[in-house]
Amino acid sequence: MKIIEAAEKLFADRGIDGVALREIAAAAGQGNNTAVQYHFGTKEALVYAIFDYRTEMFEPLRAAMLDRAEEAGLLGDARTLLEIMCLPHLTISDENGRHPYSAFLAQYLTRTRAEGIPHPYDDPEVPVPALRRVRRLIVERVNYVPPVELRLRVGLCKLMFLNMLMRRDSGFPHFDQGITLDALVDDTMVQMTVALTAPYNHRHAPLFADMIKAD
Repeated sequence: MKIIEAAEKLFADRGIDGVALREIAAAAGQGNNTAVQYHFGTKEALVYAIFDYRTEMFEPLRAAMLDRAEEAGLLGDARTLLEIMCLPHLTISDENGRHPYSAFLAQYLTRTRAEGIPHPYDDPEVPVPALRRVRRLIVERVNYVPPVELRLRVGLCKLMFLNMLMRRDSGFPHFDQGITLDALVDDTMVQMTVALTAPYNHRHAPLFADMIKAD
């Protein structure tokens, strides 16, 4: 666990590609510089182990949130589903109140995922029923959006939440202007809900259509 938590913090601060395995071993208090290789083999396997560790932590919390939402009749409510997906991240913070797992996940989603390092959710054999259920309910709620575009929407909504936490944690001058974390989370969730449930179409702004280039 020490290696996993040390790696998570270093990856959050410097990016997955910017950290050597020997640095992780040292940060975890391991006397042997090859301790990470011994326990995990490769950096890719260590990244997966971080996801496995945190996803397992989130599962009972998400399951309880799903139960509460079901009792309240809100399993079809977009904001409620986004909260179940994202709010568990608030439960993981370091001694300074920062959220290293959220920063690590944002690094992964924007840089490393495209390199082929999987997340446990990608493997249908991995038992993450609460996460799979909330993702399925989101698909049902926004079923008018095609699957590929919907995955993009969900990913961008998740990044909106993670980046809000990263920016707040960074101590960016005057970022919060005294706004509480509760207020920041609430406003971000409002924006995410609007983004997720926006109508689907392919119309471009006529004035700037020339700036939108097809791949």
